[in-house]
Amino acid sequence: MKIALLLDSSEKNLTVGISSEGKVIDYVSYESWQRQSELMVKEVDTILKKNGCTRDDIAFVSCAKGPGSYTGVRIALTIAKTVAFALNVPLYLSSSLEVLKKGDEPSLCLSNARGKRSYFGVYSNGECLVPDCIKDNSEVLAYIDEHPELTPCGDLGYLGLEGYRSDIVTNLAEAIDEGHVCENALGAKPIYLKDDYDQGKFKTIVRRTIPSDLSSIMAIENASIKNPYSEQQMLYELTENPVAYLYSAVVDSEVVGFIDFMITFNSATITQIAVKEEFRSKGIGNLLLGQMLKDCRAQAEPVEYITLEVRQSNVRAQKFYKKHKFEQIVVKKSYYDDGEDAIYMVRSIISDV
Repeated sequence: MKIALLLDSSEKNLTVGISSEGKVIDYVSYESWQRQSELMVKEVDTILKKNGCTRDDIAFVSCAKGPGSYTGVRIALTIAKTVAFALNVPLYLSSSLEVLKKGDEPSLCLSNARGKRSYFGVYSNGECLVPDCIKDNSEVLAYIDEHPELTPCGDLGYLGLEGYRSDIVTNLAEAIDEGHVCENALGAKPIYLKDDYDQGKFKTIVRRTIPSDLSSIMAIENASIKNPYSEQQMLYELTENPVAYLYSAVVDSEVVGFIDFMITFNSATITQIAVKEEFRSKGIGNLLLGQMLKDCRAQAEPVEYITLEVRQSNVRAQKFYKKHKFEQIVVKKSYYDDGEDAIYMVRSIISDV
């Protein structure tokens, strides 16, 4: 029996299904926020075995491509691309909003974009009437009032509404058609309305780091920093170092940056600060440093200055620190384990307003 593999992880639910000739045979769907990457491959294997199928029975892959959770969208799509490429089978891609529609009925498909905004699209009778976009929730609620002919679809508790709970797997199964085929499976890219990210139109929350952030922090650390901390060292900073402060920058529940600093008496030291590559130059480093300054100014004993070391080759970081009033004091020869020099920089904050 030739089957289609159906995948979606664009929101808080993980959804895996199989179908044949457009009819769903079996599926599993449950909330697994920030755990889809751990569980989705396992669920694919489980559902195949449960129904007496093997990977060789997969003739098609149908997947939601976004918009949605920045990381979640990519998990299902990466698995879908890998399976399609490895088995040399067609890949079909649907909007994550489109799969929320109520059959062919006029549907206003919505999901939570955070920051009091919604991912927004209108679908009817197999056509997209309003292309996927982001709208403020106030606009969404007004649109719903103005268009009673549309069925609001999706988990709309964040709007204080009861939305139509869509049959996502059936919609994915029915999307195996010419209008959804992906000509280059390996080159398929997620859609998370990235233009809004590029233009800085997203909400960033800076909060205290929690243990579940560590895997994301380590990924950023390893990609950004030469001779990075081990996870054990970072866990020590988080849970045992009495003078350490760790904060995470979070966008759509995804950790996209962090800062690790220490405050001792009248001085503070930046140990590490890093931002995920695709989120750099969007003000996140400014927010992390701003949180550090806030903590320094809240101390009972005033913090007078902040220090740091930066690699002599890291010109980009030096420009960032100079923009934030850090001054070069001295070059520390062979400071790093690989023999590279460090530039020692200091910012006085005692006179800051």
